[in-house]
Amino acid sequence: MVRPGRGETHRWFPVFAPLLLLSRGLAAQSADPLEQMSLEDLLNIKVTSAAKMEQTTSEAPGVVSVVTREQIQAYGWNSLNDVLYHQPGFGPSQDFDRRTVGSRGLFEGWNNNHLLLLVDGVPVNDNLYGTAYTSEVTSLLAARSVEIIRGPGSALYGSNATNGVIQINTVSAEDLGIGEAQIRVGDNGVRMYDAIVGRKGTLVSAVVAYSSYETNGNIYASRDGSGRLDAAGAPRAFTTRDERSSQNVWVKLDGRGPLEGLSLQYHDQRWRFQTGHGWLWWIPDVAEPMTEKRQLFSLIYKPKVSGPLAPEVTARYQRHQIDWSQRYYPNGALDGYYPAGMWEYLKTDASDLLVRGQATYRLPKGATALAAVEIDRFLYSGDSEHASNVDVDGAGSPPFPGGRTEPLGPWLDYILDQPLLNVGVLGQVATGGLLGERLKVTGGLRYDRLSFDFARIKDAGRPTRSMSFSQVSPRVAVVFAGAPGLALKLLAGRAFRAPAPTELAGAHTFSLGSNISALRPEVITTYELACEWNVTKSLTWRTNVYRNSFDNQIAYSVQANNLVANVYSLSTAGLETELLFSAGPVSGFVSYSYSRRLSEEILDATIAPSDGLTWMPAHMASFGVRAGTGGFTAALSGRLQGRVERRDSDVGVKELPLGVGVTLDLDRYRPRSVPGFLTADLKVAYRIPKGPEVSLQLTNLLDKDYSLVKVGPFPFDYRQEGRRVVVSGRYPF
Repeated sequence: MVRPGRGETHRWFPVFAPLLLLSRGLAAQSADPLEQMSLEDLLNIKVTSAAKMEQTTSEAPGVVSVVTREQIQAYGWNSLNDVLYHQPGFGPSQDFDRRTVGSRGLFEGWNNNHLLLLVDGVPVNDNLYGTAYTSEVTSLLAARSVEIIRGPGSALYGSNATNGVIQINTVSAEDLGIGEAQIRVGDNGVRMYDAIVGRKGTLVSAVVAYSSYETNGNIYASRDGSGRLDAAGAPRAFTTRDERSSQNVWVKLDGRGPLEGLSLQYHDQRWRFQTGHGWLWWIPDVAEPMTEKRQLFSLIYKPKVSGPLAPEVTARYQRHQIDWSQRYYPNGALDGYYPAGMWEYLKTDASDLLVRGQATYRLPKGATALAAVEIDRFLYSGDSEHASNVDVDGAGSPPFPGGRTEPLGPWLDYILDQPLLNVGVLGQVATGGLLGERLKVTGGLRYDRLSFDFARIKDAGRPTRSMSFSQVSPRVAVVFAGAPGLALKLLAGRAFRAPAPTELAGAHTFSLGSNISALRPEVITTYELACEWNVTKSLTWRTNVYRNSFDNQIAYSVQANNLVANVYSLSTAGLETELLFSAGPVSGFVSYSYSRRLSEEILDATIAPSDGLTWMPAHMASFGVRAGTGGFTAALSGRLQGRVERRDSDVGVKELPLGVGVTLDLDRYRPRSVPGFLTADLKVAYRIPKGPEVSLQLTNLLDKDYSLVKVGPFPFDYRQEGRRVVVSGRYPF
């Protein structure tokens, strides 16, 4: 079996470095049009993700924010997680090795973050898990701006758009001039290399970007869930494994002249990681080569038309490849039951093809009617390799005789060579000025149906059965423009997330456990009242209150080895408010979010019910302020997070999961509630006019020792990184 080494991370950089040097003499430096933008200009940026037409944030039928390329660079944000953690309603979560995004009182697990990620309007969520990759796996190098919608978006986009929609609007050659290169180096093995080049031709405008990220990760001594005890009967500590790296190659071709309206994109993502505390909560005793790759091709064609009917065609192909060597148990685990420990090796892939046809009809006074049909076909055709030294399907999962390695069955055996077909049909009407200049109403409805055949692999003869999930996702938005600069919004909508292929069909593995016949789709219904008030040209206040009901959340349960199940249904209410301000060279934001649990229904017997909000903080706040003069800029940002409560099933005297045979008083090793914290980041930069920039960035400036909650009956939480220092040089061409 062949596994890529560390050197693969930077294998593209030598290709781009000479290209950048050559580009220097091809054109003059062009300033980024988003730089030095006033608050008034920022609020007038047009967004398209809320209704698939250009609107300002105050006009849009949703709670929408925009973050620009210049803001991302000024604050030193490296990922969508960094961006979202500074937005109202969103906060950090962690599950296993993955940094996720909690939203509106909802804890997020490893398998999905309930966000839909768009790149220039094209959905790019992962086809195996449904995940929107918001960590460093998705580079922000090519982002011109990021649109953030809080709340449901399934009426336009179908599955996964439950808690929000994130759209990356990418740069064009006109935005770049020629391009730029950046190198960032820091402690803890942090190394980041970025390069982007743009060129304009007669028929085609092209942008090519490369970025890489590498870190030793968050390594520290921690207890785990293995039940391994020291001589005094306390859980032993082991060193976590968190080394991570990723690389992105992105190419965009935009048609010009007779090809105007045509856009092609190619995205190659590769990432490598360790499993942190282990995927069965045993910190691995050796390194695990865990790598994944995604290739995405997309095409958008929006012909320039003079009549009222505007057609649009979108196609996207995605292939996801997995190459995992998972170390679940060390030598001698479970009192010698596994004398050689346990390895599982998996090399597999799956692909899907999405095609969307859309037409917008322009009515009088700016009203529009939109209709679209979308089809997505997913196919898994087996594994290249799948093997272990343990018989995962045998009673008690015993090791194979003699410790030998044997092949395992297909990873997604239930749907082997059985395509999953999702068909979505939608309609939307926006009144524009038909009801007057002050009142605008947007209404939409989408119907989705996911259908497939699957094999009953545990029955004799493997009989085939059919299954389908269908969902209607409506929404209505009423936007009223009151006094000058004041917009009031009344919003209601329903969204859903169909179970992902890995959640439905995991088999012959310790990495997934599925109950394909019992798993139900997630459904969220949300009502909101929102206000946006431009108090002055330098001060804007946004606030909204919401109530949502989230039914049948899907997550990993501790009932069995990574069993995927519907764990609970929750009802939550909350408040989100923020101030945006600018005064000369100083600008910034401050926000506060509050969530309250109204009711819940527990669907998983391992989870205890609770009267209040658990696993996420009720109170969250964020802030950012930046200023510049004479080539110097400084940006300070941070988060304040309140206390996080646990459930009764996570505290007190409990037996550790998965039959390790150890009972612990968990309160001796972690507090009954996770303390709140304040953390801040600082970036200071100096830029020579129209020349290079050097900067110094400190994350966790105050060197706070804080943790994120580990759900379930375990003697540890996820300790976060201490102070980190990164120096960088950025050279625009």
